[in-house]
Amino acid sequence: MYRSFLMFILTTAVFAFAGSSRASEPSQFDSLRDRLLSGAPTVSILHLDKCDRPDNKTASKGSSIGGLRINSFRVSPEPDPQIAYSHNHFSVRSDGTPILELIQYRVKSSDVATITVRMLSPKTYEQVAEPSVYNCRLGTGIEFKP
Repeated sequence: MYRSFLMFILTTAVFAFAGSSRASEPSQFDSLRDRLLSGAPTVSILHLDKCDRPDNKTASKGSSIGGLRINSFRVSPEPDPQIAYSHNHFSVRSDGTPILELIQYRVKSSDVATITVRMLSPKTYEQVAEPSVYNCRLGTGIEFKP
């Protein structure tokens, strides 16, 4: 009886320790924040077809995958912790019109990122299309790689 009681205690301790080690794993938000603040090179890879849109539109299947190195960022503290970074580049719309595309990334502590894409005239900086907004789960719609 003493032996089975000892086995019960040992098994309970092992499972309790294993459970507590999993619970202490940092969230993807925490891992990204720690990577950026340590100065580690970090690439953001976006899979738009794996993201949701608040306007209920869907990205076309097989949407392109894009990525960028995060060079500049801002970490906002509580009560709404976020990591913000952005990217801009010149491009050409399908009708041949040149545009300046601004992409804003807001990574939230809930492990969801909101990506807002704006297209502006490169001459006047006026908006030429309604912004597109995507909500992407970290690890699925948006990934961070070394």
